[in-house]
Amino acid sequence: MIRPTSINATLLFFISLTFPLLQLSSCASETDLLKEIGEAAEEPIAISNAKITNFSFLSVDNNGLTTDIIGTLDENTKTVYVELDPLLIPIEKLVPTIVLSPGSTVSPTSKATQDFSHERTYTVTAENGTKETYKIIPSIIGNICTSNLQDSGPIKVSANNQRIENLYIRTSNQHGIEINNYTGVVISNCIIEYTGKFMGIKFTSADNLTIKNCSIKYVNAPAKGPLEDADRNCIEGIGSQNIVITNVRVEDGSTGIRLNQCDNSILKYIEGHNMRGPFPRGQLVQYDKCIGGLLENFSVINDRDIAWTEDNVSIYKSGGQQIKKGLIVGNNSPTGVGVLFEDQNTEGARGGYGGIVEDVDFLEMGNGVVSSVEGSKNVSFTRIRAKQIICGELGQNRGKSTSNSLIFGAFGTTANTGGNSINDCIVFNSCNPTNIVWPEHNFDVIDYRTDIDFEPRNPIVLNFNCD
Repeated sequence: MIRPTSINATLLFFISLTFPLLQLSSCASETDLLKEIGEAAEEPIAISNAKITNFSFLSVDNNGLTTDIIGTLDENTKTVYVELDPLLIPIEKLVPTIVLSPGSTVSPTSKATQDFSHERTYTVTAENGTKETYKIIPSIIGNICTSNLQDSGPIKVSANNQRIENLYIRTSNQHGIEINNYTGVVISNCIIEYTGKFMGIKFTSADNLTIKNCSIKYVNAPAKGPLEDADRNCIEGIGSQNIVITNVRVEDGSTGIRLNQCDNSILKYIEGHNMRGPFPRGQLVQYDKCIGGLLENFSVINDRDIAWTEDNVSIYKSGGQQIKKGLIVGNNSPTGVGVLFEDQNTEGARGGYGGIVEDVDFLEMGNGVVSSVEGSKNVSFTRIRAKQIICGELGQNRGKSTSNSLIFGAFGTTANTGGNSINDCIVFNSCNPTNIVWPEHNFDVIDYRTDIDFEPRNPIVLNFNCD
């Protein structure tokens, strides 16, 4: 019989042998666990971003490019927009440079030659295998016509940053494109034919709007003379800032481009034909209560037996405009002039005094070439050239000039306060050589010559052919 004390001793003996073994087992498990955690922490975390961060065509990779083409990326729609001119570069064989989020790859690869005459698709794959698909949409500059555009009726913009592209829009019952209270809209590669009492493009409160590479024509105009009313402009904008209009042709509208309270606009490469009025319209461009603005590289050709003009470029109650590098041909208004600054100090005027007309040629002007009148002042007329001035009948029985074919005008301002200047200008073979500057006291500088002929600037001729 075993005594109880012996049983206790035996149990203590086994416990003393087992406990160290348990401790060793526990320590080994903890070490392994810590090792596993450490190894897991050292493993790189896969990035789930699959993004294109920049898409471009670099001049070093593409023959014909003199400057890099940087795409416009819309990450929300996974779309990249690029502008390409097939007359300058072979758009069927372009080499893109694609910058990606860290660790991502793309197919087709960056620097792989592709055909960008139409939409392309690129797939981006992140480290963890997630994928995103991007569309590359080319805007083909100078390569639009009815055969390669999608037919469309009139459009009303419905979102900020909306893009309207590659459309042939025809309308007779509303404006071709209408924008109200949306910003960042882009209108590109469109032909718009409109008629009735409507506009080709009309926008209100549409800051940062871009209109480019478009032809806008009022159709069903009479064979000659004015339209039925003055509310049929090719483009009209109200209360919109930082507008860019470039590579645009306007034809047969009441006015080509009319801007009302649109500050700091940029208009470049504007081609105009036969502005139709009637009064008070008839301009290629009119600024109405606008602050600043640039009109550069432009022309308007008015057939005096067809068009019904007023001022060719009107700066009304506006200040700071720069009118540069242009050609103006044809004015049959007995009261209108080539470029007019007026009413810079009257109620509602904006922009203060002053402006520039520089490197602009004028032919077949009737009532006047350039003027700063009725409270306007501090306007600089530099390298203006004028010839073929008209003293007789202006066309379509509109009568004769009311100013006796004045060239430089500065009336309606208190004597000796005009501050205007005539710098290095040419007036050749004027029909009224005694009526060049009036009144002289409102010009601080009068510098012009009458004994030099000149070859006029070439008109802007935009390419809207498919060839």
